[in-house]
Amino acid sequence: MRWLALALFMILLPGIAHDYPLQMSNGVVNCTIFGFFKDPGFSGSTYSDSYSVLVVDTRLTRINESNKEPIRAAYSLTDGNDRVFQTSAQNIKELQLGRRLIGFVVPKETIAKSLTIDLSQDKAGGEQFSQRFPELVNSSNVNVTLLYYGVLRSSIYSNKKTIELDVAITNNGTKKLAVAADNFTLLDQWDWMYESKEHDNYGKKGLSAMILEPNETIRSGLTFNSISPLSRPVELVYRYSNNSSLTMNIDAEAGLVFAIPETKGCIDCESPKDAASNLAGSIKATKARLAKVKKVNSTEESAPKGRDEI
Repeated sequence: MRWLALALFMILLPGIAHDYPLQMSNGVVNCTIFGFFKDPGFSGSTYSDSYSVLVVDTRLTRINESNKEPIRAAYSLTDGNDRVFQTSAQNIKELQLGRRLIGFVVPKETIAKSLTIDLSQDKAGGEQFSQRFPELVNSSNVNVTLLYYGVLRSSIYSNKKTIELDVAITNNGTKKLAVAADNFTLLDQWDWMYESKEHDNYGKKGLSAMILEPNETIRSGLTFNSISPLSRPVELVYRYSNNSSLTMNIDAEAGLVFAIPETKGCIDCESPKDAASNLAGSIKATKARLAKVKKVNSTEESAPKGRDEI
C-alpha cells in the first residue's frame, strides 16, 4: 500500500519531480543549470544576517560551435514574489570555459523562481530567455507541514562537514506543537543518521526549541554537525510526536524528488517550551506551492500554511 500511495502522490504532483541539470535555449545559445545553493560569504563581502548570496551553477554555450566569441550575457533572478535581482561582476566566478557560478545578493529567505539570460549585448546571442527552477520539496498532513528550501551553507573543517538546511514548519493541528532541533534527522546515501543540533561547532545558532500555536509557522536554519565529507544529504526526517514523522527526499544529485508522509497520529506533542517565533511578511509564493499537496492522503489535510520570505 505504501508504494501505491507513493505512486499516486507522484501522479498528483508532477511539478515536484525535477532532475538537475535543467536545460534551456533560445535557439542560438544553450544554458544548463546544474543547481543552486546559498553562501553568505560567496563574494567576500559582509552582509547583514538578513541577506545571503544565492549562487546558481551554470554552463552557457553557443549552438553554432564555430563561433568561438565569448558570450556576453547579463543574468537576473526572479523570486517567488516576482521581485527581480541583478548580479554584478564580483558575483560571477568562472570555473572553466563556459562553466560559471552566478551569485545574487538576496534576502536570506528568498525562494528562487526563475533565471533570465539577457543577450542584448551579444550580437549573435539571440533573444532573452528564462528557465524556471523546480518547485520546492514539501510534505504535509493534517498535523504538520514541512517545507524544504535548500542548503543555506555547507563547510568542511578538520575533515568534519557542517550543513545548514533551510526549512519551515507549520502547525496544521488544533493543539500546540513542540519543535526542537533534535526532532530532525538527516540520512546520507548509506542511510547513516545524523541528528540536528541547536548550535553548530562554531556557536552559530540553528533551530531553537519552541512551541508553535495552531496555524503558526516558523522558518529556520537546521544545523547538522560532524558529518563525513563523503556523506551527501539524501533524506530529512521530522519526528513531530513520539510515533509520527514525515520523511522527505532532498537528494540534490537525484533532483528534488518527492516527500513520503508517514503519519500515525500525534499522541503527545507537548514539551517544555521556549520563546516562539513568527515568520513575518508575504505568504503568497509558498502558499501557492503548498496547495499542491493539500490532499496527499485521503484521510488528511487542512490547507497548508507555509510562508514565503520576510
